[in-house]
This record gives sequence, C-alpha cells and structure tokens, in this order.
Amino acid sequence: MTDEYGLGVEIDLPFDAAVRRTRVAIRAHGFGILSEMPGPPIVGETVGRQHLFMGVWEGLTAAGNLGGPGLDVGDHLACNFVVFEDSGATFVAVLDPTEGMEGWADLQDTGRRAKEAVESVLEAVLSPLPGE
Repeated sequence: MTDEYGLGVEIDLPFDAAVRRTRVAIRAHGFGILSEMPGPPIVGETVGRQHLFMGVWEGLTAAGNLGGPGLDVGDHLACNFVVFEDSGATFVAVLDPTEGMEGWADLQDTGRRAKEAVESVLEAVLSPLPGE
C-alpha cells in the first residue's frame, strides 16, 4: 500500500497481534518507540475501530546530522507508524520520510536511508514472529 504521503501494508492479523508484531519489527530494525497514543474515537465512527500511533525515532539515520545543516528537520524525520483497522482489515502504515525534503539537498541521503529503514520494518511486519 502506497499513497501520496505514505507507505503501508495490510496484515492478516487482528489489531492486537499486528501491534505486537509491529513493535518487534520496529525495535529489530534499530528504531526506538518514544511514545504510543491510541487514536481517539470520532463521532459517528464505527464502534470497535482502533488506531495506535507510535512516535518512532531511528538513531542511526539521524545521528549523522547532529549539529549539521537542517538540524530541525533532519534529526526529526517523520518515521511515525500507525496500526489501524479499516473495513475489517488491519493495516500498518508510516509517513514517507522523504516527503517535504525537497530543497534540503544536504539531507536527501538521510531521507533515502530513513525510507529504506521504514520499508524494512514494513517487510518484517509481514513475517510471522517465532511461535506465531
């Protein structure tokens, strides 16, 4: 699943199992989960629909720019994941970390590496965990 702003996969698991697998994949690929926040119910939304937003940071990608140009953007790329249900299916998605990087020539390589890292996480989410 790719759209104008993000990348994602549909996973054949219930929501809680997809969250568990996503957490493992995120950590296994060098990311740290800084925060988690369930999405608030929206008026009129289908009962039982769930969203979990994960604030994620990838130290190896960002560390090369500490103190460098674009510090405000390069060290805080949008590597935030969401697990959500929609129409009976479960999805894991992430914003494309290269979105909005136009004009930041010094950070193009950082954005590319971040995108490769989140794509690896999404691929891992599709693979069963030991014992699943």
